[in-house]
Amino acid sequence: MSPNVSADSAKKGYEVKDVPFRPWAWFALGFIISILAIYLGVFGFTKFLTGPDTVVGRTAHGRSAALDRFPHPQLQTNPAKDLHEYLQLKDEELATYGWIDRSRGIVRIPIEQAMALYLKRGASVRPPDSGLTELDMQIQKAGGAKILPPATSERPKQ
Repeated sequence: MSPNVSADSAKKGYEVKDVPFRPWAWFALGFIISILAIYLGVFGFTKFLTGPDTVVGRTAHGRSAALDRFPHPQLQTNPAKDLHEYLQLKDEELATYGWIDRSRGIVRIPIEQAMALYLKRGASVRPPDSGLTELDMQIQKAGGAKILPPATSERPKQ
């Protein structure tokens, strides 16, 4: 039998001694008193920091500065009309000349003319496929061994 186990508990097979009530009651009372003291301390501190005419978190205004009616947000009153005007503006930008950046000399030309110029000058295209992979080209740029394309490379003799 263990020295901490009473003879009565050993005979019954379970602990017969209850948790003492008095220490838990003192703990609960102390906890409640601490919570109240903290609450009153914070309340007193906020009263000390605020002026006589302020509410915590707000500033008091005189009646003359108060609004009679809360203003409504100024949102789009006619979204369809606004969209129509926006699209007209963008169509006009696509169809007319204008400056994009005058200081750097960048201008805007009509889209139809820009497409015609693009077709007349021709689109830039990639050179024909040389048969080299991207890695082969990087090796050549780095000054590595000369790599011939597969079509012209010599096969080793057997």
